[in-house]
Amino acid sequence: MLISLAGCGDVLSGNQPQPSAAKQIAEITSAKTNPVAPEQVSEVFALGSEFTDLQRDILCKKLVGDVLDWDIKVYEIDYADAIYKVTSQPIPIKSKQAVNMLQASFSVCPQNERDHDLLRKAKTNDRMKIRGKVQDVALRTVVLIKPAVLITKK
Repeated sequence: MLISLAGCGDVLSGNQPQPSAAKQIAEITSAKTNPVAPEQVSEVFALGSEFTDLQRDILCKKLVGDVLDWDIKVYEIDYADAIYKVTSQPIPIKSKQAVNMLQASFSVCPQNERDHDLLRKAKTNDRMKIRGKVQDVALRTVVLIKPAVLITKK
């Protein structure tokens, strides 16, 4: 038996309406950023590091919802639905006994034609500075950052 409840929308699921993309971009461009460096995060999440699960959980909770400005080396860029997905190279660590597997995945909303050009022309290992809001750290391997914008010199 299938029952349909018309007009209930997100009331049953508990989902709140999301702010518009323009509003989200305005919020991240004006937000105070978390000063944590990508290398610090990578060190904590590296396989074989001296950090504990508790320390990873604490860092993850501190990061989720925060805005970061990270200078990364590009690994790959994909484009779909007017969003560029920029994936970083694995972020380096200092520890010799651990394995760095952490990458950042940014959903970049281009703000102008210059952003489109930079993203279309970027190659593997090019450096980019990107600002965005952390959504999650998945499986100790990817920091998911969405939405995000390029930070370019004017």
